[in-house]
Amino acid sequence: MKFTSYEKIGESLRQLQIDDAGYRLLDKTDWIVTEKVHGANFVFVTDGETIRCAKRKAFLEPRENFFHYQTLVEKLQSQVKDAFALVRERDSEVSQISIYGELFGGGYPHPEVQPEPSVKLVQTGVYYAPNIEFYAFDIAVETGDNQEVRRAYLDCDRAIDIFAAVGLFYARPLFVGKLERAWDYPIGFDSTIPELLGLPPLADNQAEGVAIKPMQSIEVETKKGRLRPVLKKKIAAFAEDRRYLQSEKWPEPPELGQSDRLTLLQWEAFNLVTENRLVNAISKIGPMAGKRRRQSRQLFRAFVDDVLEQLYQNQPDALAAIAPQERKLLNQYISGEARKLFKQFFHNSARD
Repeated sequence: MKFTSYEKIGESLRQLQIDDAGYRLLDKTDWIVTEKVHGANFVFVTDGETIRCAKRKAFLEPRENFFHYQTLVEKLQSQVKDAFALVRERDSEVSQISIYGELFGGGYPHPEVQPEPSVKLVQTGVYYAPNIEFYAFDIAVETGDNQEVRRAYLDCDRAIDIFAAVGLFYARPLFVGKLERAWDYPIGFDSTIPELLGLPPLADNQAEGVAIKPMQSIEVETKKGRLRPVLKKKIAAFAEDRRYLQSEKWPEPPELGQSDRLTLLQWEAFNLVTENRLVNAISKIGPMAGKRRRQSRQLFRAFVDDVLEQLYQNQPDALAAIAPQERKLLNQYISGEARKLFKQFFHNSARD
């Protein structure tokens, strides 16, 4: 079976670099708003017989330490295979499906809820459940053979019907309507997840934010090729850009000459090297225990790559225009800022 990672979610339509025709298409379709769960990206991949699981960038090994995902496989394998069967009912050429979602939970500090001592939080900041749970939000299907494989996402209403039919916990619609109103959906609300799981409410348990995408599985042309537009809005506490973390006015970029793109890119990168981004990168790699040195290198590379990917979304023209030597200096700058953050973060973690 083949693994394809979930596309990076944009924080604005501007970042997606969509042309005018694309904007007109997006205005015509309905959009769905769902709660964005603060967890670890997780995927079930199946051909109806075998199930493999993946984290953000790669398949997981059967004994790999990734939030005890093996217990979820045992719990949900029937539902995953049933989902494949429902997809095949409509299209017998489907050879594989990928169910994308988030692992979440691991703690719920409420006096009426029994804690699970052997379970650790997937992410801190929002409490969802005492156990590790799976939150499904998309299904991608593959058809064809090895010579020509076609991949597409199911429409959101179809995916929701399948999740509900097989008994997978899934992202419920908070709003369905046109793009402008979907984008304006207010964030800062308390998480809806505990109530859906039958748990008593916690005070001040704000959701990370919302995910916003078209109800129909559509793609639009961008400077990076065709893509499926998916957006996110987070509350300031979970922002991965230090400019959103500050309550005061954003810092101004340094004075630039007409051609000083490197300075601009370094300033942009400085704002992207944040603890929230590092915490999210850790959730994609898994706990740091055991193979610490190898995982540390893997984490550092993943973190730097994520900064560069976000930098490309924020400043595509400037990044494309710099010379190879400037690119090398930019990479060195990002690596240096990342090392400073890593040193501070893990020093503080060791003290805690």
